[in-house]
Formats: sequence, C-alpha cells, structure tokens
Amino acid sequence: MAKKPRKEEDSIFLYSKKVKISKLVDSFTVIPSFEIVKYLKKKEIYLPYYLHKALIRKNIAPTIAAAESSNKFSDEMKHRLKHFDKFTIFQLERLASGYQLSINVTEYKKDFWDIIVRNRTDLGINNLEFVKLKNLTMKYSKEQQESYEEIRKNFKEVYFEPLGYFDGTKVEDAKEVLTSATTLTEVRDLGKIYNVEIPRRINKKQLIDIVAIKLNFDQEKIEEISKKSILEIERYAKRRKVNVSIELKKSDMIEYILIKMPQEEVPKYTSSLKIFAGMNIEEYLYNLKFEEIASKVNEAKRKRLNKLILIGAAAAVVILVGYLVTTTLM
Repeated sequence: MAKKPRKEEDSIFLYSKKVKISKLVDSFTVIPSFEIVKYLKKKEIYLPYYLHKALIRKNIAPTIAAAESSNKFSDEMKHRLKHFDKFTIFQLERLASGYQLSINVTEYKKDFWDIIVRNRTDLGINNLEFVKLKNLTMKYSKEQQESYEEIRKNFKEVYFEPLGYFDGTKVEDAKEVLTSATTLTEVRDLGKIYNVEIPRRINKKQLIDIVAIKLNFDQEKIEEISKKSILEIERYAKRRKVNVSIELKKSDMIEYILIKMPQEEVPKYTSSLKIFAGMNIEEYLYNLKFEEIASKVNEAKRKRLNKLILIGAAAAVVILVGYLVTTTLM
C-alpha cells in the first residue's frame, strides 16, 4: 500500500512555539533556490526527479483540467493531453512553454517545502533547523521571486534519476507516453537534452551495438553477428523479441536515447529512495490542491456571510434609529 507524507500533522514546535506547517512553508517560499540547494547538500539530502515532475504537474494541472472546453489547445494537443497523467518532465515543460502556462515558482516552493517538512525526521532534519531557515526568510523577504528556469538550473544539483526511471517517469511508462504524445522533432530535442544525437537512420555498426546491448552479448557473439547482413541481423533480433531496424520509427528513437545516453554504473542515493519509496507524491499533491481550493471557497463564503451580517446589522440600526426618532417626535 502506498504511503503518504505525514499529512495529518497540522503544526510543529519551533523551540516552545507552536507553528502551523502551512504558515511555515508559506514563509519558506522567499528563500532562493541556491540557498535551498546549499542547505540540502550540507545535509546530504538528494531527491528523486519524480518529485520534481509531480511538483510541475500539480502546478499546471488546473489549466489542463479545463483543456477540453478551452480554445487554448488544438485538437491534436487535446488528444495528447489524454496522456497528461503520465507525461515526463520534458513533456510537461514543453507543454508549459509552448502554451504560455507559467509555472508558479511560489507554489512550487510551497509544495516542495510541505513535503520536506512533513518528512523531516526521515530526512534527518531537526525542528530547530527550521528556525535557521526562518532567519533566511527575513533576509530575502523583500527580494523578487526567481524564475522557474533559475530553480530548474540550481535544483539539478540535488535531483537525481533513480534506477528504472527516465525523465522523472518509470521507463516503461516513459516509452509509452513519449511514443503516444510527442512528435518526431520533440523526440530529437529530448535526445539532445540527454546528449544523444539521433540519426535519421542507423548504420550496420550502430545496429549491432544496439542488438548487443539488448541481448547482453559478449565479444564473441558480437563478432558472430557482425558477419551477417543488415537484414539477417534484423531478423535475428526479431526472433529474440528485439524489434530493431535501421529505419528508426518514433519508438525506436526513444529506445535509441535510452541505450545511448550516459548510464549510471551504481544506483544513486539509495537511502534517499527508501524515504520516498511507495509514497504517492502526485496523489498527495493533488489532494493538497483540492484542499486549497476548498479552503478558498469556504473563506469566500465566510466573507460573503460576514458581509451579509454587517449589512443586516446596519439595516437594523437604521430601522431602530428611525423608530426612536419617530417615537421622540410623537
């Protein structure tokens, strides 16, 4: 069963003072990303890229929820947005920039800190450290909020891709959603991000390299298939459930990126992964958003009710004064 951040917790104690978590994370949004990165690195806290993806997705989700009835998106994009829940980081950022959906940095930071604060014990953060961070909020309270691009650049130092993930998404889900909801040009641009130049078609040597990686060949096996023709190699691979061709289709291009991109030899930051393993961050953030909306609606209702009470009270005073004046004159 997926675990959730410790959402039931409402407040924490800083020294002897009880502070609401919602107010604390609101105050932390003024801290610039370079200071956040400096703090996390000092604590040796590293975070999986799927957390970053969840934060972006929650940020732009309200606009996407109304996509079907909106004139903002083309029919083609509306079709692609049916896969929105599985979008990779690349797809989310491309969508945001292409349709001028600004990623709200304040909201991003608020959600980021909400998860950090609620998981502080597992992350090795003492409550008193939040007092030091509160001091930083005073230092930067008058500063202009930074751009998303700045956050993205700085946070690269503390985000990492776990084994079995690609671009913030499980590899199999990433292959599926990139094939279903990207253009060939976009896939080529994605390749460049990962330092992979995708050729229009691959030559025999590249074909052999791919088959060898897919089938885990040793040098002897590589030399054996090198004697075959391109057509024979393609058939050989197909018989072993490896679909590969010198003519790259979109799915082949995505596979090509996965094979050619720099590979991590050793799984990174396994202790950090244990903290977030099984945690449904995206569901938690969505619930958080709905709670924010409900809270704003209730607040608006409360203000309207208070306004009606004030109007009613004022009317009562006018009537009472009128009655007293009339009585006095009689």
